[in-house]
Amino acid sequence: MHILKYNMCMRTDLSHLKKKAISLRLEGNSYGYIKKTLGLKSKGTISAWFKGLVIPEATKKKLEKNNLIAIKRGLLSFNTDRTARIKVENEVTYEKGSSAIPKNLNKRDLLLIGTALYWAEGTKSVNKTSPAFSFSNSDPKMIKACMRFIREVLCIDEKDIGGGIHVYPTTDTEAARKFWATVTGIPATKFYVITQISRSSQGIRENKLPNGTLHVRVSKRLTFFKMKGMIAGLIKNFEI
Repeated sequence: MHILKYNMCMRTDLSHLKKKAISLRLEGNSYGYIKKTLGLKSKGTISAWFKGLVIPEATKKKLEKNNLIAIKRGLLSFNTDRTARIKVENEVTYEKGSSAIPKNLNKRDLLLIGTALYWAEGTKSVNKTSPAFSFSNSDPKMIKACMRFIREVLCIDEKDIGGGIHVYPTTDTEAARKFWATVTGIPATKFYVITQISRSSQGIRENKLPNGTLHVRVSKRLTFFKMKGMIAGLIKNFEI
């Protein structure tokens, strides 16, 4: 008798929950919201309750709108998590790449680096009247690498090292001289300055190359031909 009474109470409770569930559904709420609100354990129960339930057009539109919002929230959460994961992966990979290069480069390292840099950025065409080592770039770190190569590998005397700065009409010439003198260790007075006025230079903003482009020059014919030979030796390693 007590068991029967308990089962009847359970039916009454479920009937009450079913009515609430249907009411919430007709208001345009999702299965997940209804399940959570009513404390139900399974969406299957809700699905059974809604079988054959006729949803008004206004409620359908609300459900579609809510579904789109939920999808957007899910995508936003996914994209946020993905962005954070990619950022961490990038940082870890960056550190691996950084640690792959020895902190203290030896002379052989500098020989290969300097030769490769000159191969990419140095003057290689022969000037019949005065062939010379000439390396150009606007990146101060690359210029520093070149200067170490010149001094430690090529062993060039300081009196033979000079250069020029190619600037734009808006460039502060004296500031550029001081900047490159600090980067290279070459006295500022040894830099000639050329102001570039052309259609291409007019489109470059002042803050893009505030110190212009530096041209490091070693006016020694044999240094130039030595570089040509070193590049040829490097190329041999990649010939098929």
